[in-house]
Amino acid sequence: MITTSSTLPNVAKIRTVTKAEAYELLQTALDRFLTLVETLEPDDWEKPTACTAWSVRDILAHQAGGYASGTGYREMLRQGMRLPKRGQLIEDAINDFQLQERADHSPQELIEELRRVGPVAAEKWAHQFQLAKLIAIPHPIAGTLSFRYLMEITHSRDTWMHRLDICRATGREFEQTQEHDGRIAELVMLDVANILARKHADLSLTFDLTGIAGGVWTIGKGEPVATIRMDVLDFNIFASGRYSYKEARPLATITGDIATAEKALKDILVLY
Repeated sequence: MITTSSTLPNVAKIRTVTKAEAYELLQTALDRFLTLVETLEPDDWEKPTACTAWSVRDILAHQAGGYASGTGYREMLRQGMRLPKRGQLIEDAINDFQLQERADHSPQELIEELRRVGPVAAEKWAHQFQLAKLIAIPHPIAGTLSFRYLMEITHSRDTWMHRLDICRATGREFEQTQEHDGRIAELVMLDVANILARKHADLSLTFDLTGIAGGVWTIGKGEPVATIRMDVLDFNIFASGRYSYKEARPLATITGDIATAEKALKDILVLY
């Protein structure tokens, strides 16, 4: 049987996130991250990760600092006033500040901080900060980044991806369910669709992402010219910029118009 665009779910039909669901995604991502880091051994903390400038401990410090920024407007503004270096994204300047402030904190102290501030931030990101959520700013990756999208969607994705970073760095199993991890991956595909719509307006592709959190989606209008098949976790590692195109391409199987699909793949970079 020939699979056509009419028989596949289109990314355009992915449902939007409600505030209640945003909270569930944030809290579940936080809970799973904490469960993971509490299993780590002393020699795990300095292991390198796919975030090449960061160790496992640095990722934990970033998460503690990130959730601390969600505890109130004062802390959000204090962290947000960092001045980026030439060529640096504002979020990278904030990340550097978070790590600098926690340079002398032990992993246990960082875990305790994350346990304290995490649930507060999850609640506020999902249900509060209504004035901040009206703001949208230009962004070199997202195009336009709204604070609502950042708080209700991107923050849970960030924690999800950093949990994967730590699992890959330490050899731990990455816990997955279709309900949580599949929904995170599905929302990433919305961003992929927006990127490809900007850069390849008339292009239609099928993404067949395998694994527990995976799914099959069409992007664009009309019949897909190619199908890209890849493990869903590997695809997200690539979409986040952790894999280069050269590293990711051998992990993907492409059928149909290979050259067009490869050109589109090279343009995919999603904010996590």
